[in-house]
Amino acid sequence: MPAGRRPVRKPQAPRGSHPVLRWRARPAFPCLRLNMAMDFGWWLRDPEAGKFQVWVVFHGGEVTWRRKQGHHEPWEPLEPVTTEMWDRLLDEAAKRVPRRLMSPKQFDELKRVRAAAEDAGTPKPLKRGAHLKRARDLPPPAPPAS
Repeated sequence: MPAGRRPVRKPQAPRGSHPVLRWRARPAFPCLRLNMAMDFGWWLRDPEAGKFQVWVVFHGGEVTWRRKQGHHEPWEPLEPVTTEMWDRLLDEAAKRVPRRLMSPKQFDELKRVRAAAEDAGTPKPLKRGAHLKRARDLPPPAPPAS
């Protein structure tokens, strides 16, 4: 090699561009990240039915209750849904609000769905901006000082 010349180095790929490293950096289940449904789950023990798993999905203003007993058993609709189950669902949802896993608007929607389910009616959809105060609910403006 002639004096004064440095050896030519091969250009290196940017860090993290190795195929294995790129694969690990991606989310494992990208479809779950795009899913807007909130799901909750816990185990219950019933004296008659034994231990079973409860899975609740809240999406689009609807709550779907499912149960499963045993590893190889299919998910079945859960009937009847008790007040204790609704309380447990709202407790689990309330834990997610401060961690920003669920918005306060979604939590209010879930409470509205519960109230409608207890009244055995269908919940009315919220209007856009219904969570904001309306002008008629605000106190009247103060009279101008003369």
